[in-house]
Amino acid sequence: MFVLIDERASVEAITALRNKGFEPILMPPSPHLQTGVSSHTDMLVFMGFGRLFCHVSYYEQHKHIIDKICYASDLSLCLSDEKWSDKYPSDVLFNACLIGNTLICNEKSVSSLILDAARKDGCKVINVSQGYTQCSVCPVSDTAIITADKAIVKACQNCGFDVLLISEGHVYLPPYDFGFIGGASGLCGDTVYFCGNIDLHPDAASIKAFCQKHGKTVVSLSGGELFDVGSLFFI
Repeated sequence: MFVLIDERASVEAITALRNKGFEPILMPPSPHLQTGVSSHTDMLVFMGFGRLFCHVSYYEQHKHIIDKICYASDLSLCLSDEKWSDKYPSDVLFNACLIGNTLICNEKSVSSLILDAARKDGCKVINVSQGYTQCSVCPVSDTAIITADKAIVKACQNCGFDVLLISEGHVYLPPYDFGFIGGASGLCGDTVYFCGNIDLHPDAASIKAFCQKHGKTVVSLSGGELFDVGSLFFI
C-alpha cells in the first residue's frame, strides 16, 4: 500500500510509515502555491470517482509522480486548466473531503471538474464556507469526522454525521499561526494516523475516545506537536 505525503514531512514520520508497511510517495512542491503548503497533497490532488484530479501545470512538472499514483491506485487522470494560484480561493481547487458517498467542499472554490464528477456519481455534496475543507476535516468513518471548524460541524451534523468539535490550533504549520487537524492526519482501514504525538493535543483524550467509539485505533507517527503535512492519502 502507498501513502501520499508532503516531501518535507519529518524523517521520523516517513520512517514510521515505512515500518508499518506503507510505501511513501513524496509529493513535490508546486510554484503556484504558497511555500508553506506548496507540497501539501490536499492542495495538489484530489482522488475520487475513479479519477485523480490535478492541475495540468503540476502534471507537466511532475508527470512521473502523477503517473505513479494513477498506476498504484488504478485511477484515471483528470486534468484541470482552471485558474490556480497562491491567492485564496484559487489555491483550493483540489481541497475537498470525500468520505464514503459524501463530498464536503466549498462549491464556489472547488474545481468544477470535481463537482461535476460528484453529481454524475450520485454523491451527496455538503457545501461549507471553508475552502480548505480537506485540511480542516479528519475523517474517522463514512459518517464521523473531527474538526475545529464550527461551520463544518453544523453542516455535517445537519446531514446526520457524528462530529467531534476540537480546539482551534495546536497543529504546527510554519510560517502560519497554526495548521489543521485534517492536514495532520489520515485514515486507513481501522487506523487514524497522526503526524506528531496526539497526546500533546489538548483534546487528545476526546479524540482517542471518539475514534474508539467508531472502531478506530489512533497511531502517532512521530514525537512533538501535531504537524500539518497536507493530509495523508492512502492508496
